[in-house]
Amino acid sequence: MPLLVPCDELQPGMKLYEPLLSNGQVMLQGGKALTSADIAVISRRYPGLSLRIGDPVLDDVIEFEDDALERDVASQTQQKISKSMSEVGDRFAKRASLGEADFDALHSAVEELMAYLKSNTVSAALINSCLDSNSYLCAHTGNVFYLSMLLGSTVLDYVVAERNRQTRAIALQANFATDLTPLGLGAMAMDLGMIPLQHLFKSDKPLTDADREAIREHPLAGAEMLPQTFSAVANMIVRAHHENYAGTGYPMRMPGNKVHVFTRIVRIADAYDAATSDRVHKGAKSPARVLWEMSAGPYKRFYDPGLMKAFARLIQPFPIGSKLRLEDGRYAAVVKYNRHSPFQPTVVIAFDTHNKPIPREELKEPVDLSRQIDLRIKSFHGEDLSFIYTAGPEQDAPAREKFTTLMHAAYP
Repeated sequence: MPLLVPCDELQPGMKLYEPLLSNGQVMLQGGKALTSADIAVISRRYPGLSLRIGDPVLDDVIEFEDDALERDVASQTQQKISKSMSEVGDRFAKRASLGEADFDALHSAVEELMAYLKSNTVSAALINSCLDSNSYLCAHTGNVFYLSMLLGSTVLDYVVAERNRQTRAIALQANFATDLTPLGLGAMAMDLGMIPLQHLFKSDKPLTDADREAIREHPLAGAEMLPQTFSAVANMIVRAHHENYAGTGYPMRMPGNKVHVFTRIVRIADAYDAATSDRVHKGAKSPARVLWEMSAGPYKRFYDPGLMKAFARLIQPFPIGSKLRLEDGRYAAVVKYNRHSPFQPTVVIAFDTHNKPIPREELKEPVDLSRQIDLRIKSFHGEDLSFIYTAGPEQDAPAREKFTTLMHAAYP
């Protein structure tokens, strides 16, 4: 497996391990030796992006976990959903309304992807960041759908228990209680009300009062676009996907125990993906920071704690091949995920305190950070990560009447 190298560490002659893609288009071919001009373009167009670069020494002596399936499933799911939503957006723009056929197509796409995910089971959620604000809404929907379906499948027993509790039924029929189709439909349709507001993703101007009002109302506006034949549960997800577990969300400020379990799932997936979309949202954060804030830090009360615990085990903030700086100054490459404690992966210490490769003959066996308590992560991509070893004080979310950016409308 290759190393994941940030733009500011790229050097001429380094070879891309895989193609650089943007919106499904190949920008640079895999196997290409990077030139100074290539690096300049990448740094200008995609600042903060990391690329997979082959490392013949480490590949030869260290066995890296192969996460190709996880990455491919996430990519395929995002692309399929993005394509469907793009078609819906085009039709909406042309005639300002959607018909039954449009939603029949969405339903078919959900069923197709559910079958695809069922036959391609993964144990870690690896999603792609959107590189272009013009396609953000579609790419975001794809990621939220994927994360929601993966989380729903992981916590199926909890889903059944909550659906029984919320319907006050002694026991729902098993095939109904375990059916995740409404979850998929709701995740796919959640941001229909944002389609008329897509221009906001392309603007650097502060949100106006009218913008804020339209954003606050987009869940209800999206639900109004749905036909009467659409799933009632999915409609509920669309209406309430910005409601917080602490009862501080919008547009209705529903308390957490009243929010449908599927809506709580989508809320987590939506907030995480929005908060980590660093090339679209101002003030976006790293996956490590967001995962910690949502699961152990200041915003944990805004999300269902049972669902968040499961979600934190699915998300891997440090991709295979990432270079982590340790507290002793050395650098380690991630070689294996930790499904139970994502902040403590298995690593190989492969670079000295000057970030220079350790000679092949001096390389030692990989280390499981969850078993080596004297080894702690100091930073990743220059970000101090000492916070991951603490529990942060709880904070309030920005007031729904006063959020100033699109990210603050979605997170926390």
